[in-house]
Amino acid sequence: MAVPESRLLLLLLLLCFSALFHGGAFSLVIPVNKDSVTNQYLATLYHGSPIKPVHLAVDLGGRFLWMACGGSSSSRPILSRSIQCIAAVGGGRSGSSGSACDVIAGNPFGDLEGKAVLVEDTVAVRSLDRSTAAVIVALHSCAPRFLLQGLAKSAKGVLGLGRNQISLPAQIATELGFHRRFSVCLSSTNGVVFPDSGNLDSVYGSEISSSLTYTPILTKKIDASQSPKYFINVKAIKVDGNRLDLNKSLLDLDGGSGGGTRLSTVVPYTTLESSIFNSLTVAFRAAAAAINMKEVAPVAPFEACFESENMEMTATGPKVPEIELILQSEMVGWKINGRNSMVKVNDETLCLGFVDGGLKPRNAVVLGGYQMEDIVLDFDMGTSMLGFSSSLLQRKKSCSEFSPENLPIRAG
Repeated sequence: MAVPESRLLLLLLLLCFSALFHGGAFSLVIPVNKDSVTNQYLATLYHGSPIKPVHLAVDLGGRFLWMACGGSSSSRPILSRSIQCIAAVGGGRSGSSGSACDVIAGNPFGDLEGKAVLVEDTVAVRSLDRSTAAVIVALHSCAPRFLLQGLAKSAKGVLGLGRNQISLPAQIATELGFHRRFSVCLSSTNGVVFPDSGNLDSVYGSEISSSLTYTPILTKKIDASQSPKYFINVKAIKVDGNRLDLNKSLLDLDGGSGGGTRLSTVVPYTTLESSIFNSLTVAFRAAAAAINMKEVAPVAPFEACFESENMEMTATGPKVPEIELILQSEMVGWKINGRNSMVKVNDETLCLGFVDGGLKPRNAVVLGGYQMEDIVLDFDMGTSMLGFSSSLLQRKKSCSEFSPENLPIRAG
């Protein structure tokens, strides 16, 4: 069978880029900007024919990439019962032979789902120095436009980065022969997703990459399939070094339908099951009172708010009681300092940026986007490990520094 000329050109571009990349000259990067109205993180890809930029809301645990239909004239439907279709539907039924592959696309920001068609089309991801780009034919779904409800105004779909074969980082790794590994670095302005982070030194520098702490990514089974979401093993929570008295079964991923700790870019602020939230809030208030923080009236959706005027400012934000998530052992902790724990709601008030998730949430702890800002997250799918840094502010850095928008253009 003859290879279409357009596909042949893409293959040649892909091979050339792969050779350049493995020579150590390039790093792929997906720029991410935070929308100030919705608090959504919007990634920029290049897509379709003619190829043009498209903005997509980032869903860390999303199954795949989807876009509203009609944005490209070159998309080609994938047939049911194909290998691609079976991968997309998670091994379930994929329709009758010869028909288009129907999938369910989800918009977690608007809590919507709808039937979509799996397609393939051109997707380009540029290099960090903006001198070249990787061009691949990628699988994604063409979804009805009503699914855009709840997304930021400029968003045309959702970029899912979940744990499966057809997330964009997984497809890039397969096409270019990379290790299945990507990193995320969010900020309050512009951050990045690096679809391949095999050489962290070249992206973040050796000082940061060598400081990452690693913890297992846990697997949660849903019937016969695996959830695309990312769970970590939080065993305890401390405030200023003091362990909270919690129902430990709530933290256990297998302890019930609502157990475990999940990472999410959909949730703007960390949500906690009600008893965990209450315990954290009581302990934080007591520790805050001990350092003369003055509590003021709450500002929704937050419950514990404080006067900001006399707070001491440090490299990692306001000096407030430290929150720590204890992971697989007492030696492994995710520390949350003032920059990631306190939210400025007005010129006079800072609030503890944690939200009551109710008595029976889907997960006891959902670590939200705000708590992950200015922290490097390294998702290694080959080893099922998550690497995380301390706040980059301790090194007088920020995730925004790694955005192509803030780097000099490489000379030709």
